Amino acid sequence: MTRFVAATLLALATVPASMLFTQPAKAETRTVCYPVTQANIIQNPADHQGAYADGYSEGRQSRRNGDAYEPRTAGGEFARGFEDGYYGRRFTGQEYAVRDKVEYYTSQQCNTYSTRDRAWFRRNRVRFR
Repeated sequence: MTRFVAATLLALATVPASMLFTQPAKAETRTVCYPVTQANIIQNPADHQGAYADGYSEGRQSRRNGDAYEPRTAGGEFARGFEDGYYGRRFTGQEYAVRDKVEYYTSQQCNTYSTRDRAWFRRNRVRFR
């Protein structure tokens, strides 16, 4: 009987302690990466809708101030308007519209999933790296 009581007391002492210090089961995680194409838009400040008109007015103002003529480094319609305004030519307006440059690049998009979602992986036929 004493062995039974000793075993019971030992069990009652160790079971709660083992329940307190057990670690929960961790779900396994998987990372899925796939390429994503993105666009970077480069705008040229000298080639906007009113570039010629802005250049023309700045050219006229520069001539009124008595500044020596210096070709504009901005180029495009702005430089053409500046030159026409500086030399007093007739305002002709913008001849062409310059599109913005679009550069495409590829980056990686990654998502992390737990293995609890195994049914989702099977349905979508996802492969892991």
